[in-house]
Amino acid sequence: MLANMKRLLFLVFVFCLAAGTSPAQLLPQQQQGTSQQQQQPSTSIQMPQIGSSMFTSSTEFFRNLQSQGMLVQPPPYDRSVDTNSYVLGPGDIVNLGVWGPTPISYNMSVTPEGSIIIPTFGVVRIGGMTLAEAKAYVRRELSKQFKNGAITLTLIYPRSFYVIVSGRVRNPGRYTVTSFDRVDRAFELANLPRSANDTTTVYPNFSLRRIELLHRDGSVQNVDLLKFFMTGNLSDDPYLRAGDAIVVPGENFASGSISISGAVKMPGNFEYVPGDRIKDLLELSGGLTGLADSAHARILNWNGKVYEEKTVDLKDTTTLDRPLAVNSRVVVPTDWSKVNDYYVWVGGQVNSPGIYPISVDSTKLSTIINLAGGFTKWASLPKAVIYRRRPGAYSRQAIMLDTLSYIFRATGISQEQLEDFSHELLMRPSTELVSTNFVKLFADKDEKYDCTLRSGDSIYVPRNTYSVYVYGQVKYPGYVQYHDGWGYKDYIHAAGGPAQDAKTGDTKVIKGVTYQWYSPGNTTIEPGDFVYVPKPTIKPQLYSWDLFKDVLTTVGAVASIATTIVLVIRTSQGK
Repeated sequence: MLANMKRLLFLVFVFCLAAGTSPAQLLPQQQQGTSQQQQQPSTSIQMPQIGSSMFTSSTEFFRNLQSQGMLVQPPPYDRSVDTNSYVLGPGDIVNLGVWGPTPISYNMSVTPEGSIIIPTFGVVRIGGMTLAEAKAYVRRELSKQFKNGAITLTLIYPRSFYVIVSGRVRNPGRYTVTSFDRVDRAFELANLPRSANDTTTVYPNFSLRRIELLHRDGSVQNVDLLKFFMTGNLSDDPYLRAGDAIVVPGENFASGSISISGAVKMPGNFEYVPGDRIKDLLELSGGLTGLADSAHARILNWNGKVYEEKTVDLKDTTTLDRPLAVNSRVVVPTDWSKVNDYYVWVGGQVNSPGIYPISVDSTKLSTIINLAGGFTKWASLPKAVIYRRRPGAYSRQAIMLDTLSYIFRATGISQEQLEDFSHELLMRPSTELVSTNFVKLFADKDEKYDCTLRSGDSIYVPRNTYSVYVYGQVKYPGYVQYHDGWGYKDYIHAAGGPAQDAKTGDTKVIKGVTYQWYSPGNTTIEPGDFVYVPKPTIKPQLYSWDLFKDVLTTVGAVASIATTIVLVIRTSQGK
């Protein structure tokens, strides 16, 4: 009986080994849980048992860890790992696979000594090797024992380690990163808020171009995060290594700068870094615009007294690799032959209002009206206008100072003419009319009014109201229905007739577009025009007395001259 019991226990033990299950796992669940709690702390990572399963992805590996109570988040990756540059070290988790008739898979961590422990084989040192070197080395070593299987070594999870961030950051200190993290990650961590209640948004005056990355071996690497942010070139944002220290200096333009202006996407002034090339400056500015005249860029170098200017071609690779001197300035001109964003705006009573492209100095008004589908039946051609923005639209005071100061020097201009000119000048808006006549062009087909358009012009065709506005000294000022052939008296009569003190003899017709004033006999009243009936101008008594004195003085002067002439004549006759 005892022999049979021993034989049974032995068979159970063999079965457990074959199934990859420990005898403890056959215990009742409560007893098993108590045993596990006594053997391992709850915070430790329980590695999968050797040979118990094969992981086809890192996602499955993390799922296995989380099923054991470990909430582990894989780090974000910016790209697939470069096996030729990634250096293995303590903490990296790798998978070793032997793929033969009986495939096996082992997940293991690189030990603090830089080794992996392979069951049934022994210790293999891979720390300090690149991943590609470790793959070749492990394959070569294990092939001595495993003759008929393909051998693979795969990085499953990167190691984590500490780096130091110091200098002009919000929170200098030590931070945990992974071997997949780059300098920008540590920089970001060192500038995060200290707590959830920290609403401070003020950052130190740090430099993004002169960050120093100090490696444990004593080498120093300059990191240009500004260029990395502008170009996305990962060579400007290197991977971190265990024991790295990052020193962030303050931004300092006093020690030198370089600048670029003109036809680039982001003109600006940047900190100078020794070794800066023209190519680097272009990258910092976002590159050339589509309108850049790259063949005639100018570089201005300061020689201590003046800037020395040189024209270069920015498409020449030799030029792009040329180092820049401190305080250099690069100016990229615009190639105006490439400018093709010429357009005009058409609105109002046309069938298809909108923005239309034009060619330089060649597109006519009639062409654009045809593109806009022609006029609607409500279009008022007499009131249609073309507006053009006046270059350098000054304020009224600026007009007086900049323009009238020269006008006052002119000769042959009366005081009345000068005042009238000043008044007209002050009324000039930021947009001005283009001289043309829509009626003569489109109704009478007179092509001399087919003006050439310029970029930015606005064509507006108002709705024909078929009315004339009568105001001033009339009984019922307002709009009066337009009648072909009516004169100004007809419109005054339609507005209730003259009011008290109306001076109908001084009535004026004001054109609806140009606002020019005409005597009724010198123009034809059209829809949209104004008829203005003034009232007598009341002169103050002092004005009448001054006028009487002026007349009296003039008469006296004339009489005195006449008397003098008579005396001269008599004297000459007496002789």
